[in-house]
Amino acid sequence: MATMRENHFNFAALIIVALAAPVAALLFVVALVMWLAELMGSLVYPCLILGLFFALLAAIIYKVSLRDAMREVDERLSVIYEVTRLLREGIEWIMLLLFKSRS
Repeated sequence: MATMRENHFNFAALIIVALAAPVAALLFVVALVMWLAELMGSLVYPCLILGLFFALLAAIIYKVSLRDAMREVDERLSVIYEVTRLLREGIEWIMLLLFKSRS
């Protein structure tokens, strides 16, 4: 069984990795842009090329894996909305009956 000290060490390592991974990815993209800028002689074209590449990558990831998950979340939210609407209508109907009978 893991001790409390080991859990803290694992948590600290996880935080460091969670911070270091995006920084490493950002540095990689910057280095790639600078390298392509040196090859092409312009900073604008590499930025456009990599921007379009990552936009295309995001669209592919969305279509392949996130689209169904987003549809499922939307369906669940629609059910929640419908239930709360019916609940509100029921409460309004009960309130109408209670206040109408007292008059």
